[in-house]
Amino acid sequence: MMDDTVVPTMPAGPIGGSFAWTVPQVLERDDWICRLAASDVEEIDAAARFTRERGLAIHEIDRDRFPLGRLTTRLGALRAQIRSGLGFGYIKGLPVERYDPETQMRIYWGLCRHVGDPVTQNRNGHLVGHVIDVGDAVGDANKRITQTNAELCFHADSCDVVALLCVNRARTGGESMVVSGVAVHDELMRRRPDLLPELYRPVYMDRRGEVPAGKLPWFGVPLFNWHQGLFTGYSPVRQYIDSLGRFPDAPRMSDAQREALDLYYAICEEDAFCLRLPFERGDIQFLQNHVLFHSRTAFLDWPEAERRRHLMRLWLSLPDGRVLAPALAEKWINIAVGTRRGGVPTTAEPVIPVDPFTRAYA
Repeated sequence: MMDDTVVPTMPAGPIGGSFAWTVPQVLERDDWICRLAASDVEEIDAAARFTRERGLAIHEIDRDRFPLGRLTTRLGALRAQIRSGLGFGYIKGLPVERYDPETQMRIYWGLCRHVGDPVTQNRNGHLVGHVIDVGDAVGDANKRITQTNAELCFHADSCDVVALLCVNRARTGGESMVVSGVAVHDELMRRRPDLLPELYRPVYMDRRGEVPAGKLPWFGVPLFNWHQGLFTGYSPVRQYIDSLGRFPDAPRMSDAQREALDLYYAICEEDAFCLRLPFERGDIQFLQNHVLFHSRTAFLDWPEAERRRHLMRLWLSLPDGRVLAPALAEKWINIAVGTRRGGVPTTAEPVIPVDPFTRAYA
């Protein structure tokens, strides 16, 4: 249970810095976008051929085995933007319609290896996830909401960087939304400094059936952490907080913490902080989970299975990532810099499912 008498470690004032952006500040610049020219696509196609000529399976491809020319420098600049600039970046213009599913994944994996190292995303050992509506019930407490068409509130994934490739757009909806956790933190400090400490205390949520050895079926991590002069955010999925109620002995939020969480979500949705980015086919979105939080709107899909909204997802560990607050180890298990950290601990062999309708949580 939370001890409300202990004052959590917090910064003395607003954090600021490059991560603390607002929507108008982002929209007046485009250095977070890597637009692919025809020559870039030629380099990507050549790298894909290189991997095939050497008989490499997708999981065997690393940065050096997906060789690029001029694009290498541009991806390096994009990686720097993700790691220490705005906290996010986009690749736009990949002609996904030109490739079969295995080639799409081969190219996507190869480009992402120029950013980081993939980690497992679920208890079945999947290294690539498919964000697609497979008909799962939103209320099923042992399934993730990403495999439905429901709205997702602002949250963070359990990895340094999450990468999403848009293969197909929804018929309507499915808009991506991003906020700076640092900017929202500083705004909450300005409006209600009395409530801010509540989000530096553990927020408890349901593990949704993904329980590491020796752990309880729920966990608690502060939404905001301040460690060695660095901010680390971990925004929970609201539905996972609500489903905690199925465990009668799990900790409950205080009224003050619930009020703070409500205000946090409200600020996230304000136009000044919520960057709305409609996914186009071929877009790859990279988000650093420690400083940014993301969500999506509900969507209406196409009736044909081959046209359904489909995002491929990679969870990436950065070998040169930031020092993390010890509290995150309750979810991440391993937080050591220089290791493959984050992901979902599993005893299953790592696998890369090409079929988007593979039921990750069956």
